[in-house]
Amino acid sequence: MIQRSWKRCYSFGFTPMDAVEDELLPDRQVHELLQENHALLCHVAAVFEKLTPSLRKSGQIALLVDRQGVVLHTRSDPDFDSQAKKLHLRVGANWHEKKKGTNAMGVALEEKMSVRIHGEQHFFVQNRFLTCAASPLFTPAGELAGAINISATRDQFHPFLSSLVQFIAESVQNRLLLEEVKHEHLITLKELEHTSNRLHTPLLTLDGDNRIIRANQAARRILGKDCVGKEFREKKGFVIESIVDHTRKIWRSVAVLTKDAARQPLHTFERIAGSCPSLQSAKALAQKVAETDLSVLLLGETGTGKELFAQSIHSASLRARHPFIAVNCSAIPETIIESELFGYEGGAFTGAKAEGNIGKIEAAHQGTLFLDEIGDMSLRAQAALLRVLQEKVVTPVGSVKSKPVDVRIIAATNKDLREEIKANRFRADLYYRLKGIQITLPPLRKRSDVIELAEHLLRTMSGSAAITLSAEAQTKLRAYSWPGNVRELYSVLNQAVFLAEGNSIGPEHLQFETEEREEEHQQKVPSLPVLEKEAIEQSLRLARWNISKAARMLQISRNTLYRKMQEYKIFQP
Repeated sequence: MIQRSWKRCYSFGFTPMDAVEDELLPDRQVHELLQENHALLCHVAAVFEKLTPSLRKSGQIALLVDRQGVVLHTRSDPDFDSQAKKLHLRVGANWHEKKKGTNAMGVALEEKMSVRIHGEQHFFVQNRFLTCAASPLFTPAGELAGAINISATRDQFHPFLSSLVQFIAESVQNRLLLEEVKHEHLITLKELEHTSNRLHTPLLTLDGDNRIIRANQAARRILGKDCVGKEFREKKGFVIESIVDHTRKIWRSVAVLTKDAARQPLHTFERIAGSCPSLQSAKALAQKVAETDLSVLLLGETGTGKELFAQSIHSASLRARHPFIAVNCSAIPETIIESELFGYEGGAFTGAKAEGNIGKIEAAHQGTLFLDEIGDMSLRAQAALLRVLQEKVVTPVGSVKSKPVDVRIIAATNKDLREEIKANRFRADLYYRLKGIQITLPPLRKRSDVIELAEHLLRTMSGSAAITLSAEAQTKLRAYSWPGNVRELYSVLNQAVFLAEGNSIGPEHLQFETEEREEEHQQKVPSLPVLEKEAIEQSLRLARWNISKAARMLQISRNTLYRKMQEYKIFQP
């Protein structure tokens, strides 16, 4: 610290032999500073008063300086007082480094740390007969308020001096904190009164500068996990109420999101992170199709972000102000599929609500209907859905009246629907109705931005860039095959943040549920019977079930082909 201070002094153009500046502030300016720091002065004066007996016959002087280095208050040994005034250890003098070179007060203010400057450590020769110890003072908000200093002639040096100065500074800071708590007591009670009945409503507390100082979980989900400390700008839907104390000097605001505005916002394209070309290509296509009313079919493995894309397309479309209704097609039992999709009239069946119930399709009127896991929908449900898409009307169960519906369809699946059609598990006519624009999302193992995505997710979890990945952890993330894709990556990182004691995640913190699997091209080799059956089926399809042509393609006799077809139970559809 002392070396850095000397370097700063030389940068100011000082030399050790220079005369020390001895100007005092005008009385009017000193009076303004005393008024400005009145609360701090009261606490320091009370602590210094207790030091008075110890200062007598000690040859020492205790001082308070503000954050600019100006002396605001002193208490000294009467025998040392006249000498202190000659040295300008008095109210109105400035002991900042830029004025007095390296000294304890100046260094403590600059470095914001406790320091002792003894004899030859002072920059200017004129001050080297002194020994000084100083400790910075901070407000309850952590801002620099000034410094406490004790000075004496170097022959009066005592090692206890530094500890004493730190003790005084801590005492003053504790008094400042208690005073603030006292003033805040009433306002806190009023604040609690506002919050007690709004536990599930997005709620913020704002300080006098309109900065967020508290936010409940519901508010953090809307404004971001790192919203505390930031200026409150989002006012749409929030009702702001001001709270003041009896002096009207301390005030805050409580911002409450109204019920209509408290709905969880949908994802947008800004939330889709990553620079991988295949992801960027899918994102660009999704942004383009969002401007139209075409149906969209999202293809991708589990956890690749299909619903994120679906919500983003809706949010960027002309239907954004209308509902986004998600339906998990695999979760609806076949026995109630019609009532779930179309709704029902009161008393339509045993257990039905007396007032009836609106269906998912009607609920999405003028908005978007997201059909997740469409590949797992039963054939009966597919037929019912196709009828609605063709006729654009729904007829609730138990009703004879049809209702027109206007919905945009976005479907998603992790299955190959063309193979499902060949296996008679999915209707071809529904497939072409849904296909519209097809967007394929890349699996995480094929993306080139795994580390970039991981760092983005870590920032989302922590609200800052404080948590980092070690080089070894990055290597481990790149080597893993990610069968659960982005969803698994988020889970692994979430656990790693919990396990990591510091701000760095190492390879030992990354725990995968499955063993490392081989690269994609090193797939398990299928058995010969499987290959033989596939070859026969493919040749028959190409030959349009002409046995002679298929046998020639396989280079076997017709009798052998017939025998193999019976063996593998291959029949013409």
